[in-house]
Amino acid sequence: MSRVGESLFRAICLSFSALLLVLFLLTDIDLAAEREKQARLWQEIETLTAENERLSAQVEQRLCLEAVERYAREELGMQPLRPDQLVYLETEDG
Repeated sequence: MSRVGESLFRAICLSFSALLLVLFLLTDIDLAAEREKQARLWQEIETLTAENERLSAQVEQRLCLEAVERYAREELGMQPLRPDQLVYLETEDG
């Protein structure tokens, strides 16, 4: 009976050890997947931050008066106002 009990105890210990090993491996696999996901998210944050900076610079450039004037001259064919084109209107206030 002692040998049967000892064999049963060893079998249970081995089974428990195998179960713990499987659980550890599954946890390790999940952890590796989460780390990979985290790395991808950090990369996406860096990409979006760089794109945000680039777009902000474009907005600032487009709001620049010199850029508006250049666009008006080069793209729209507009020219600066000549003094003879200037007309003053009088109002009742002043």
